[in-house]
Amino acid sequence: MSFDIKWLQDFLMLAELRNFSRAAEARHITQPAFGRPIRALENSVGQILINRSKNPVCLTPTGRQFRTVARNILA
Repeated sequence: MSFDIKWLQDFLMLAELRNFSRAAEARHITQPAFGRPIRALENSVGQILINRSKNPVCLTPTGRQFRTVARNILA
């Protein structure tokens, strides 16, 4: 598993705000530029972390577990 620390920060922001546009704005990047690292993180860990079919978006069960991992890595 290989990923950029910024991907974790983006993931945690999305987990908190539950909206791609608002999370991108909070990270001071465009929504398309924000979405790419989220998808790259999912590809890196080999799991879907975000349920995009709901509005607002939510974490999958794996995403909820990974949120703890991401917080620990960044701590």
